[in-house]
Order: sequence, then C-alpha cells, then structure tokens
Amino acid sequence: MLMGSTMFHECMRLQDILEAQIEIIERHIDKHKWFHLIADKDQAIADFIEKYGFIMREFYCSRVCKDRLECELAQLYHPK
Repeated sequence: MLMGSTMFHECMRLQDILEAQIEIIERHIDKHKWFHLIADKDQAIADFIEKYGFIMREFYCSRVCKDRLECELAQLYHPK
C-alpha cells in the first residue's frame, strides 16, 4: 500500500454486495429449503443469510470488489 493513500472507512459498494447476495440466494434457495426441510421461502432466505451471509460478504470484499485494495473494511479479509 502506498503511503498517504486514502482508505475507505465505510462500504462504498453496499448495493453491489446486496445484488450479488440476491443472485446467489435466488440460485440456491430451493435446494436450501429442501436440504434444511424449510417450507417457508422467507424463513429459508433468513436462514441462508444467517448461515452463509458472512461468507458471501468476505468473498465479495476480498476477491470481487473493485475497491478492495483501498477499502479499510476489506483489509480484514486480506484482499487479493
């Protein structure tokens, strides 16, 4: 990291993260419902987010986000 560079102290890509999470949830929610025997879709979505939300965020912030090298929050995930 260069000396004097500006780090983001809050997420500048929150909408992008949410859109990515929605896409992932939509792709996997039916299998998640079946595997965990959850009939209600809203309950299954909440369960999915509780179980896997942190993984989706970590992956996005450390590998996908175009601002990951300048983002203070992403540094927790050792961006590449």
